[in-house]
Amino acid sequence: MTIQHPLLKIALDDDGRLTWPVCTGQTHRCPTCLRLVTTGPDGDLVHSMEEGGNACIPSAAVVISKAIIELLSAGERLYVNPVKNGNKTLAPSFIFLHTGQQLRPFINSYYQPAGASWRSDKGFRLGLFFMNERASKINKDQFDFIAVIDPLTFQTEYDATWSRGEFDDPLKALRYSLVSENLSSVWVKWPVKNLQPRKETVKTDYWYDYYSPHSPVQQAACTATVTGIDGNVSGETIYMLQIAVERSTVEYQLVKSLGVILLLDNTGNLVSEAQPHFDIIIKACISGVRDFVLQNPRMLGFEKKVA
Repeated sequence: MTIQHPLLKIALDDDGRLTWPVCTGQTHRCPTCLRLVTTGPDGDLVHSMEEGGNACIPSAAVVISKAIIELLSAGERLYVNPVKNGNKTLAPSFIFLHTGQQLRPFINSYYQPAGASWRSDKGFRLGLFFMNERASKINKDQFDFIAVIDPLTFQTEYDATWSRGEFDDPLKALRYSLVSENLSSVWVKWPVKNLQPRKETVKTDYWYDYYSPHSPVQQAACTATVTGIDGNVSGETIYMLQIAVERSTVEYQLVKSLGVILLLDNTGNLVSEAQPHFDIIIKACISGVRDFVLQNPRMLGFEKKVA
């Protein structure tokens, strides 16, 4: 007999809030399909099937997303790995909803909760999403800050917490995992204004440390700062960068695909090597990515996982 995952033992009470039923025979609602469920002798939730109705496939992702929304609405601070640039913090180690701010649940293509969006008291547009591919389906232009919780990494960390036996309530373990330091919560977008990245020469084993320009270096001042990360269907990490060159600011993307480092414009199209200052720009981008990863070591595991 299949053992139900602890997260799938969490139901909805009469007020639509998450709860962990502890008494056999209790009736609640399934967070995934909203139909009635009854607590079995082993704590599993048993659906009350209607004749001709489709069988529900309970989703841990729905439970986690619902917990995110409930915690934010209650004023809790959810942990997100901070982003640093030198002695400046570009994105903090938490995300929260100020009292009086309106939170809008984000619904995915399956009509299920997948996160939330809101405005901070300073007017920043914030988004926190629980989904694969680092919110690649989100219109990032609509946000100033975007945080994403990776489902695969989060559930692995949750399972490790649960297996240690520190909790006997799966809902308490879930809430603890969301507010405590973890590896699964990362920023994928943050605003950057007039920042100068550090310049260091380092030797590591990451692809952004191995690049030779196609031609002699041109003379032009150029700096690059990472403003976000994304992913594609191939599992490659795309770094979003803001470039300052010759008194103008331009956005580029950098990705390693099939062993080749590619410079893309802000729409994802390949930049021609004939473009003025191409070599200086791509070198600045590579330096900016190297600097970013060095200052944000938590991103190293993220890079290894998706590269």
